[in-house]
Amino acid sequence: MAIWTTLRPHLHRVVCRGRGTQYPACGYVLDRGDHSIAIDPGAEVTPAAVAKLGLPPVKHVLVTHVQREHAAGCEALAAGGAAIHVPAGDEYLMEGELAYRALMTRWVAPWDWEMRGNFKGHLAGAANERPVHRAVKLDSSLTPAPGSCCEGIQILATPGHGKHAVTLIATLNHQRVAFCGDLVCDDGKLWNGFDCDWDYGLETGQKTLLASARSLMEQPMDLLCPAHGEMIDQPREALANLIRRLESVLQHGDQQPGVLMNFPDEPSPAAGFRMLLPGVHQWRIAGNCAVLRSRDGSAMLIDNGLCHWVAIEDRMAHHRQTIARMKQSLNISRIEMIFPTHYHGDHVENVPDLALTEGCEVVTVDAVADVLEEPERFNLACPLPWYDTKYPTVRVDRRMADGQTMTWHEYELTFFHLGGQTYNHGGMSTVVDGQRVAFVGDSLTHLGTGTASVLTYNDCEPEQRGWVYAIDRMLARKPDLLVCGHGIAVRDPMLLLQKQRMAWDRRLAEYRQLSAREDLRLFFDPFWDGVR
Repeated sequence: MAIWTTLRPHLHRVVCRGRGTQYPACGYVLDRGDHSIAIDPGAEVTPAAVAKLGLPPVKHVLVTHVQREHAAGCEALAAGGAAIHVPAGDEYLMEGELAYRALMTRWVAPWDWEMRGNFKGHLAGAANERPVHRAVKLDSSLTPAPGSCCEGIQILATPGHGKHAVTLIATLNHQRVAFCGDLVCDDGKLWNGFDCDWDYGLETGQKTLLASARSLMEQPMDLLCPAHGEMIDQPREALANLIRRLESVLQHGDQQPGVLMNFPDEPSPAAGFRMLLPGVHQWRIAGNCAVLRSRDGSAMLIDNGLCHWVAIEDRMAHHRQTIARMKQSLNISRIEMIFPTHYHGDHVENVPDLALTEGCEVVTVDAVADVLEEPERFNLACPLPWYDTKYPTVRVDRRMADGQTMTWHEYELTFFHLGGQTYNHGGMSTVVDGQRVAFVGDSLTHLGTGTASVLTYNDCEPEQRGWVYAIDRMLARKPDLLVCGHGIAVRDPMLLLQKQRMAWDRRLAEYRQLSAREDLRLFFDPFWDGVR
């Protein structure tokens, strides 16, 4: 049930409740005497509800950013005769769920990763917007420009939580009141972090939001009315706090970009590979493939994505040639098993073809198997189908529970849930040539002692599901060698992992200062409601 409150004469707030991390959400109604203006109306803001409060009919609806919880009332208000105005660029989100789903595209030529997943309507295949359920007829768009207004309300560009978000400044009772959407709440916090996730690790949305907060600080205003939480009567103090907290979490420290190894690179007899140990060879050219060789000439692969982004038939031919040369160079009679560490297409693109041609078994942990076999059930970034491959799924032959072991030739293999870049990530550890080796995919992505960005559409809240969780899991294995994705390998990694863990302790404290909710999963997970 919605809760209506009169904040000031002629200014009313409605708090709409629902299930999901985006609730409760606030909308506002301005009484203009002969008509009302609704701002960010939730589903409970209807002509009947407005009339019941004794307010004049809503003539105009202004939306600071189109997300369902802030625009669900538009349908009923439009049916009641109101003109609907949304930010320029957000119009497509008012065309309804079916039209929005039609925007989902595959990653196609020229396979330019510089966009980092920032596609219209989705982030590398994961829907990262919340359109209205059914199409709503629009009037004029809210286009920020010097002096731009709608119904006497100033329009300022403040993107960040939405790619085209605006702040609306109205004069009420001789005060300048800013309706700022999700830009800020409380004393300078964010309602969530995932709505700033525009790309895949570059943090463009977060940096844009920081710039918007700085820009809004320059405006004269007396009150801030956010889309979540209470009205803010100290706007400059709240924005200053937000700026300081955002600056902190955007400083990741020492990441040593481009450094892939902390020991000499020794070429393998197999072209394109390096030899980490006599029994372990790693694909070194950007892609993801490691080979564990047994004494009798059998092999297993850890991941199988060479990241050779050309036309699909050329891609498959390149993979088959690479594997054939590798087998010959390393005297491998047969590849018996593949272990996909996680579901991302750049790690598993070649798995189905190899399983078919080589007749090998696909083995992975439970948390990965479901997404490989039924990726459409999960709204996760970078699933195999998004890569526009010949095979949209991977059949898993054997599922391993966390901590389960198996014997393969002379090796005792232990499979474990790992988390990290995505919660749906597994690891495998064994002893090779006297060394404790852990194959950890993308759960470690740099050799520095700083932190990494949180990729929210990977389901990886850092403390319990993501980077911190994975560091603890790796530390528990006490490895002598980490074999990672994308050509990264780390010898004697314990000190590095411990320093990364300390950096994350500080970062978690900073995220808690920034988050409006105590549970960081509510801050980072678009689908978590604290119940499931």
